[in-house]
Amino acid sequence: MFKIIIASHGCLAEAMKKSVKLFFPQENDLVTASIGEDGLVPFQAQLDKIFDNLKGQNVLFLVDLSYGTPFNEIVKRMSLLGKDSDIIAGVSMATLIEAINLRNQKMEIKKVVPKLIEASQLQSYSDRLATVGNDDDE
Repeated sequence: MFKIIIASHGCLAEAMKKSVKLFFPQENDLVTASIGEDGLVPFQAQLDKIFDNLKGQNVLFLVDLSYGTPFNEIVKRMSLLGKDSDIIAGVSMATLIEAINLRNQKMEIKKVVPKLIEASQLQSYSDRLATVGNDDDE
């Protein structure tokens, strides 16, 4: 089993954690870290505390932006964690829900990550929506 940490700018991470309760009411094993208006130093302290509690464990980080501050600060600390730990950038609810679902199935991170990348692909439905209802127009 692995830990899931959501890290973001602003309140995105905490809002996602709260929204998870709609899908998994009993989910209590998510940790969040956010950089806010108070800046980098408090965020770094928050991450240091999280990493101290997770030394040697396998952790999946879901961050909002590639190479943003949360991503960069996590990368600096990754050597403290288990060898199968990973980071996925561009977190979405679809990615988070699938990560929890796969973790609950006792899957390992190295098998979970490819599935999350697939699940988090953007999709456009404009072509499908354009054909819906056209039969009624004739």
